[in-house]
Amino acid sequence: MNDRMQAAGWREVVEHSWPAVTAAELLTGKEAVWQAEGLDKPDEAEAVAMAAMGRLVRYGQSVSVALPVSHASRLPRIAFYLHRLRLDAAQGLVRSPWLNRISVARRNDLLVFGRPRRMLRDFATSTVMRPQLVDGRRSLERTGFQRTLLVDGHGDLLATLNLLEQHSSPFSIVVAMSAQGCDDNAANLLKALPAVFPGVPIVAVGYTGTSPEEESFEMHAWISRLGDRTGVPDASSGVPALSPIEVVAARDPAMDNLVKKLGYLVWNLKRLADQTGSHSQELAALLAADRALRCLNVPFAIHERSMIRSMRGGPFPVRPIQGWIETASRMRVHRGDIQALLDEVLALARQGIRQLESARHGRSEVILHLASEALGQRHRMCVLVGGQREAAILKEWIHEELGPDAVTRINVQHMDGASAIAPQGMDVVLFAAPLFPSRRHWLGVDTRRRIVLCHPFESERVCAQMAQWWQSYALPSVPDGDKLRLWNLDWPRGEYLRDQLIDPAGEPADFARYHQLDMDGSYPQALRVAQLETSRSFDDWLQTLLAEPVHIVRETNDEAGSSSDMVVLYLDGQREPLRWRADRQLMRLESEALVVGPADDLQVGHELVLLENSDERIATQHELFEMFAQDNHGLQQTLGVAEKWQEYVDAAVARLGSVAELTRHLKSRKYEITQSAVQHWAAGKVIGPKVPAAIRLLAELVEVPNAAKMANLVENAIAVIRTEHRRIGSDIRKAIAVSRNREVSAIQIGSRRFLREVFDSMLQVCRVVRIERPARSHSESPASRTIRDVARGFAVRHPSQIVFTPGCERSMRNSPFEDLDAFGKILTVLVEGFYAMYSGKNLSLAQVENMLAPIPASYAGNMSAVTKGKHESDYFKVYKGEKVDASRHIRLGRAFDPRYTLRLHFHWDAGDRKIVVHHAGEHLPTLND
Repeated sequence: MNDRMQAAGWREVVEHSWPAVTAAELLTGKEAVWQAEGLDKPDEAEAVAMAAMGRLVRYGQSVSVALPVSHASRLPRIAFYLHRLRLDAAQGLVRSPWLNRISVARRNDLLVFGRPRRMLRDFATSTVMRPQLVDGRRSLERTGFQRTLLVDGHGDLLATLNLLEQHSSPFSIVVAMSAQGCDDNAANLLKALPAVFPGVPIVAVGYTGTSPEEESFEMHAWISRLGDRTGVPDASSGVPALSPIEVVAARDPAMDNLVKKLGYLVWNLKRLADQTGSHSQELAALLAADRALRCLNVPFAIHERSMIRSMRGGPFPVRPIQGWIETASRMRVHRGDIQALLDEVLALARQGIRQLESARHGRSEVILHLASEALGQRHRMCVLVGGQREAAILKEWIHEELGPDAVTRINVQHMDGASAIAPQGMDVVLFAAPLFPSRRHWLGVDTRRRIVLCHPFESERVCAQMAQWWQSYALPSVPDGDKLRLWNLDWPRGEYLRDQLIDPAGEPADFARYHQLDMDGSYPQALRVAQLETSRSFDDWLQTLLAEPVHIVRETNDEAGSSSDMVVLYLDGQREPLRWRADRQLMRLESEALVVGPADDLQVGHELVLLENSDERIATQHELFEMFAQDNHGLQQTLGVAEKWQEYVDAAVARLGSVAELTRHLKSRKYEITQSAVQHWAAGKVIGPKVPAAIRLLAELVEVPNAAKMANLVENAIAVIRTEHRRIGSDIRKAIAVSRNREVSAIQIGSRRFLREVFDSMLQVCRVVRIERPARSHSESPASRTIRDVARGFAVRHPSQIVFTPGCERSMRNSPFEDLDAFGKILTVLVEGFYAMYSGKNLSLAQVENMLAPIPASYAGNMSAVTKGKHESDYFKVYKGEKVDASRHIRLGRAFDPRYTLRLHFHWDAGDRKIVVHHAGEHLPTLND
């Protein structure tokens, strides 16, 4: 490289030397090649980063590439470019210490570590890369063809690396470092991979502006900053001209003082807990409540109603703010000063909640104001929040407040989780959630205007953080820094280029501009919070509040099924057997049709479609649908409109109080519907109603503005989405059958082409080679059966007449009752006697009691009100979201030994016309217990 080019800076060097870049025509032209792979052509920043990556990989050097967040996944394009380099090396077009004909002759694999489901969607249309899913459970054989091994970066990494070490020879390794990739496992992988595959270059792909790791890895770095414009010929344009970040806040002194004082007190409580080592889930719940109040984007009452509909327990619980406060109130401390501080925190939080219940705070008004401003200017605006549930709540509220025009122009998306996707083609992006270090890379989203929402008390700190990020990752890189040395192949021996320096020339006076809007909110009951003066000794409390949150994880104990209900399957290609319940529903392939049945019906030779449950099957179809919709903005908008149907259903159930009340309301409006159908609506199991009139009725019920117009929009959108889902579902079923033909190498679905190997990986079609049934290996005598086995037989034979609830299953599993013949006779009376009495009035109660007498058993219609009041949880059950009286029961045996005594409690479901059995087992408690 001559002295003139050396002094010009890395941009000019790239432009002048671009014709010498390997496969440069692929990066800046040849769009048809990318389209054949189902991929978009890379933009300018990505093209230059991949060219720099290629220069390093040729020499066996590892590199960390950081690119601005984008709508489409960049991982398959990087993999495709690496395969092109390998192909050129195999043909002798590239001669370098690592990529040459000799070294790549025995290295056919490209390893890509990330999330399997997302990678399958991204690589599904490839016709060249031969993607194949790899995990520790499957066997892997060497092959002479080039292939892309998609490796699960979240499973058993030790077993997976051992498998790859034995059966793979990679020429390069790609590690996705984002939340959509390996996430927290990326650091461990980058430390372990050089030992497993010494000398193999590693490409770590992340986002520009992601918080750096505490430790540096043995690799070079190339950071594509927003201002790094090179002007590479024929490359698509990069981000628009840079403008400062706008930081806005509502004046709203009432809300500002509340969250400020609450945050300070919670910080002090956490500080004392750190000193005493008294961490607990109750403290985590208090932190969650404080964070939820600071991030409240809708009126409090609307937030709580929506969260109650989504409330759940489990490892990652979901609670409304009041639920977190109640959980925190159970916190136990052993020091008087900590207890006094806890009481003050809880009192302040409860007082603020009472006053917020009927208020509209200023933060929500600011969001509406900015959205209305965007609508007036005909701009497309995206509001970014933290979680998916927050996005759904805010989206529903904005569309309800601003009407139909907001549906097509105002979008709300989430930043957290593997399903987060950057918005595309937006004029304005509003960040309505705290930009924790794990979220700050979203500032690099492609837009003309960026607005960050905060509270007045945190504005100074937020502005400083935004300015620091903007200065580090928006300004261009220094002309004669690490980028220049890397491009000139001038890296130091034994050291690595980190690309940390930026160009200070032409820095603007400010990187973040703060503006306070004159919005005080509406408070029928004034918030009374004393102004807080922060002590100098605790001046870092605000930094703690803006730090990354610690998520609550609950411990769960999964009850293992007994061996008597299990089936052990040995599958061709699986290293470990699968142990499943005998009644688990599985899909198997028979000829050209898919058959669903229990695992106990499987035979050796059957081909299984390994989708673990109905939710997994729906998720797979949803992923395919998203893949088709991702490239079609119109279909995405249609999907957003169709999803408003579920919002109307949830709001209607919340307003009327139950599914039964909603059913009665619809029937009163001359709409014929069953309660079970409405239950399916509420559970989100349907795309839309069979009769579209329900959309208008629900929109009018929940008082949607312009209900008739919105109902018509939603109806049309549902029709489009339903058609697409049916078409994709039909295509999937046909493709599964067709892919079994060994002569078929690829499957065309619409404009997308799927290789056979990709489809096999996505659906995991495996042949059963051996079956073990542990229960049958001991004895087949009737004595090994239980009342649960008898009940299951009746449920299979009479599915339209009798239902056994999960609670009944538990009671039968724990029951030692021995007279199975008598129990079977009781169930026969239920089906032939009680069902006939309730459904058709064909029998009288006296006749049914006469049927019970020979068993001998008897019927008790009810329990005393005193007994039911004392033991309410035993005699009142929740069924389909409603409390039902299950006190009517059948008595069998008079001794209290559970081996000879049984009580069966049931109720009649008039809506579904079924007998519902809630308990079958030991005697329930009475007044004497």
